[in-house]
Amino acid sequence: MDKNELLQFFDQPIAFSAWPKAFPFPFYHKPDDIALKAAEQVKQLLGKNTKHDFNEQGKMFGVLVVEYQHGELGFLMGYSGKLKNNEKPKGFVPPVVDVHQKDGFFKREEKALDVLTEKIERLSAMPDFIKAKKDYQNALKEHGRFIASSRQKIKTNKAKRKQIRVSIFEKASEIQIDKLSQLSLESKLEQIAYKKEKKQRSAALLVLEDAFLTLEKNIKSLKAKRAEKSKNLQEQVFKAASFLNFKGEKKDLFSLFKGAYQGVPPSGAGECSGPRLLQSCYKLGFKPITFTEFWWGAPPKKQLRKHNTHYAACRGKCEPILGHMLKGVKIKQNPLGEDQKNKVIDVLYEDKEVLVVNKPHGLLSVPGKNIKQSVISVLKKENSATYDLFPVHRLDRQTSGVLLLAKNKTSLAALQMQFEKRSIKKEYVALLDGVLAQKEGEIILPLATDYNDRPRQLVCFERGKYAETKYELLWVDKGVSRVRFYPKTGRSHQLRAHSAFHDGLNMAIVGDDLYGRHQERMYLHAEKLIFIHPKTNKEITVCSPTPF
Repeated sequence: MDKNELLQFFDQPIAFSAWPKAFPFPFYHKPDDIALKAAEQVKQLLGKNTKHDFNEQGKMFGVLVVEYQHGELGFLMGYSGKLKNNEKPKGFVPPVVDVHQKDGFFKREEKALDVLTEKIERLSAMPDFIKAKKDYQNALKEHGRFIASSRQKIKTNKAKRKQIRVSIFEKASEIQIDKLSQLSLESKLEQIAYKKEKKQRSAALLVLEDAFLTLEKNIKSLKAKRAEKSKNLQEQVFKAASFLNFKGEKKDLFSLFKGAYQGVPPSGAGECSGPRLLQSCYKLGFKPITFTEFWWGAPPKKQLRKHNTHYAACRGKCEPILGHMLKGVKIKQNPLGEDQKNKVIDVLYEDKEVLVVNKPHGLLSVPGKNIKQSVISVLKKENSATYDLFPVHRLDRQTSGVLLLAKNKTSLAALQMQFEKRSIKKEYVALLDGVLAQKEGEIILPLATDYNDRPRQLVCFERGKYAETKYELLWVDKGVSRVRFYPKTGRSHQLRAHSAFHDGLNMAIVGDDLYGRHQERMYLHAEKLIFIHPKTNKEITVCSPTPF
């Protein structure tokens, strides 16, 4: 590894008094001035040092400011994944494991996977297979239509015969009794005819199914073989990836993710810029000082990434890795924990069944995995001898406003049912980072958890849950739009994601440190909540004026 090629220097010297006292907490992004200076120099180089088309595909870049000798600062540059045509621009740190080496094990196995893929595509494109698949699918649909229409017909005729039987019993003559026998015979003949035709259609469908499955069998076999090869190849990469820390200790990906919630490394683990930068830093004998990552170019299809915006390190892929790699480095405390302290919780409404409070921004609604301080914990501490508390819904840590709590499980169940039926009415006010042209409208985008970067959400039409938000523009001033939101559903981060995603309003809520740019707070406030009281059945409206 060439120190002279990788080490970059600042345009202007950095005074020792400006150095950060500790390395930033990597999962909360508020880049310091030194990291931003390094990032600006990298941004100026991007158009010159690489042929990658960022308008076609954006990339996450990172800078790691290092002490390369006593009292002297420089920085390293890195990017996540790979650039187009596996380009390796001069000056950027290499991957921990270069899977794209020309004669490496990954390229050899990748060729074998490509051969299998070609075979699968060739078989899938054969006219016989396409015809067999189409014939079977059409026959299956037709069979379903036949079953549905036949059952409906039988049901209708059964109802008619029932009406006739009622009238027969009322008259009770011998002629009418003969009609009863005739009705029974009609019913039996109808069932016999239905079963006979159903049997014939099922036999014909089975022939088409066998023809299709016979041809599909080879494709499924090749897909299973490809999946097994791909899994084995990924395991080889994970075993080959060995990560250093400041103490000089090494760990591979399998041992690092052993205690993580997924148990095994996710695809792409170790390929982010953070681990690459730290690995090169330690190999070169440098000391890490500060760090930031930023997105450059077009956004990905599902995730929210905006050009020239700084982001925290992803948790799903990087948390176990960075937890190991930063051992021995003095790190700042998690700022999220600091935000929880000294928050005043005002009561907006209270009776024997419910409690409605004004949640301050920066405080969790309920205790988290690592942060226990929350609205629930504070209120329970203050009122532990008086009553229990159960959260009916939640507000994000950064969101302020009306929060509904139940004092017993009966009221909890009744109120949660209102949320499930979407009968509770909610209104939020937010400031958006941009000028909104539309006066009003609605956003319908399905949302799903980004498992590689919790708690972020992503737009996903395959596994996402339906999410609907109505909005109206209140005013625009100095490039900021004030908006009132009326969420119909209550998905996690719904308003934040619907605001920020390019298929939504395409402008983040001001101060949203996950989907936008960090500020002293996120400007989202739950202003009004209307619900039916679980005991009195009367409509209750609770308001908390927006504080911004």
